[in-house]
Amino acid sequence: MNFLHLKYFLMVAEELNITRAAERLYISQQSLSNHISNMERELNVKLFTRSPKLSLTYAGDQLVQTATQILDQYSQFLTKVGDINRHYLGMLRVGISHTCGLALLPDVLPRFREEFPMVEFSLYEGNSNQLEDELSHGRVDLIICFQPIMMEGVRTVSLTQQRLMMVVPKIFTDQLFGAQAEETRAQFAQGADISAFQQLPFVLIKRGNRTRNIVDQYFSRYYFKPKLILETENTVTTLAMAQAGVGITICPELFLRAIPAAPADNKGVDLFPLSDPSTFSRLVAGYRGDRYLSHFGERFIDLAQESLTDQRRIADVKSREKELTNKSD
Repeated sequence: MNFLHLKYFLMVAEELNITRAAERLYISQQSLSNHISNMERELNVKLFTRSPKLSLTYAGDQLVQTATQILDQYSQFLTKVGDINRHYLGMLRVGISHTCGLALLPDVLPRFREEFPMVEFSLYEGNSNQLEDELSHGRVDLIICFQPIMMEGVRTVSLTQQRLMMVVPKIFTDQLFGAQAEETRAQFAQGADISAFQQLPFVLIKRGNRTRNIVDQYFSRYYFKPKLILETENTVTTLAMAQAGVGITICPELFLRAIPAAPADNKGVDLFPLSDPSTFSRLVAGYRGDRYLSHFGERFIDLAQESLTDQRRIADVKSREKELTNKSD
């Protein structure tokens, strides 16, 4: 029995269908069946029951855990050897939320691929709880998410601190404040007064999301009950709804890169930060302390830090330019 046999076994255990497993492995169904039968003869135990449908036996279930650990340890060993020899071959598996990936990966991934053209990049997208589950089971090498990470034994590297921003359709600001709209915009650019938006509709990410938890705590602290008209799993959807004038949303500053372009007949949105310290959150890269993180995994984290630093610097410059423009007006 060798690593290839274990790989074939795990694919059959995952699919519980010889035909589908053979297709994914690019081998014939007969060849795959022979591999499994040979393993069962060598181990002198049945790994699968064949009737009424393919399923794992108790011994097969135990082998899934053992084979997964063996192949994972072998993969980590190959990564270490690759780092020692500076071959930098292998795979980097990263877990990240959809919106965070949309804001970060277009800048980071091309740089990473340029430095490590022989490294395969695998992406898993999910919410914070899903990312931690993938990390705990060794299905990703590192995750990028907002603190806190609830899983034990995770080492974290700080990437950036993010403010939460209110994304308000400009038509709302105009209607709410009338002749004082521009004055209010300048004032709220330093920190929004949430109570002023009590009667306006909100579109928020669903409960259970880390950002939503922070937002709900902020609402509770200021005795604010939003007029909630829509909840969604996707931050990009909330931003599109704000851009369309449907409702106000709140998201980390980084996610503003995902706001869709406004149509020609659309006034766009106002961006007002929440100044309460409780609404500041830290974006981190996390990886398991008991697993070897490759050199190219460490370098991916470095590139993410560099990208976010560049984004912050550009945003600060634009903010100062806007302040100077407003003062001159």
